[in-house]
Amino acid sequence: MPRLLPPSRRSLPFPHWIGLIALTAIPLASHAASFDCAKAASPTEKAICTTPEVSRLDSELAAAWKKALADSRDVSTLKAAQQRWLHERNACDSAAPCLSDRYRERLAQLAGTPLATNRWEQTWMLDVDNPTVGGQLTFTGKAPHLSFELSVYNGGHTSESEGDVTLVGETASYSNSDGCKLTFTRANQTIGVTENSGPTACGEAMGVSFGGKYVTFAAFNAKPSANLVSLKVLENRGEDDAARALLGADYDTLVSTINLGSGTDDLDHLGAHAQNFFVRGLANTNAAIVMNNGSQLWIGLLVFDKSNNVRMRYYTNVPAWKKRVPKTILAWHDQIDKTYPIDMMP
Repeated sequence: MPRLLPPSRRSLPFPHWIGLIALTAIPLASHAASFDCAKAASPTEKAICTTPEVSRLDSELAAAWKKALADSRDVSTLKAAQQRWLHERNACDSAAPCLSDRYRERLAQLAGTPLATNRWEQTWMLDVDNPTVGGQLTFTGKAPHLSFELSVYNGGHTSESEGDVTLVGETASYSNSDGCKLTFTRANQTIGVTENSGPTACGEAMGVSFGGKYVTFAAFNAKPSANLVSLKVLENRGEDDAARALLGADYDTLVSTINLGSGTDDLDHLGAHAQNFFVRGLANTNAAIVMNNGSQLWIGLLVFDKSNNVRMRYYTNVPAWKKRVPKTILAWHDQIDKTYPIDMMP
């Protein structure tokens, strides 16, 4: 079954789009998909080319799209809807079950027979706010006899389960010879998963749980992105805006390290609130420390350089500290690995 990897090892959730022209301009006979697979660059494009079912659906959609354009009386609206769909499709990254869902939904929409959004047979996403924790649940088959694939992660730890279930009303139960027991209950556009056998009987890694509420991909994709306020690192939008301005592209890198954390002492007596964070299972390579006194920020962030070696970037928006690293951050750096180079960022 496809593995759902933690954010620190995945591509960004929105790879670049294949333009609308790609669905119409490339001759279908010369390619497995509706575009030239030799030029596939993003994880989504590569998954389309390497997964026969998704490649077939992509070609079917290319034909359906061409017909829809020819028949449409409002091409601009149709293209806008297609662009929104491309955004949703690319958010699947390389997950084949998710991609298959998006193609089947779009094919049904173009045919004028949209699929029910609350059906069992689709990909469901664990409803969590932290991007370092997540899960994907896919049901296939024809009710009441379904197969499921379940993949979850917490930081660098991942776990998977799969099996067959039979629906009884809106509930399905699963058990195996190892003592794993799961219950799936659907309520409209959510599925609740309960681990009746305890937190490790299904082979879950440390800190990983299959249980929780799973929502449709559309609902999950509509949620706002996590930020340093929603993750309780900073207190308000002003502080968050200051962090975005300071970190630039590394803002998202910092967000992707907010998995586990704890407070630490302000050794520099700056009146700062100091917290250190790390990703479960990746603590020596994916970690950060944030000190702030309101919108004044001092941040240490582990990153990978072009040679895939770990180093620390030091950021601050306090002029007096631009050329020196606070003792608090140095102590944190040395505790992880004092050999890591330190880059003083502008």
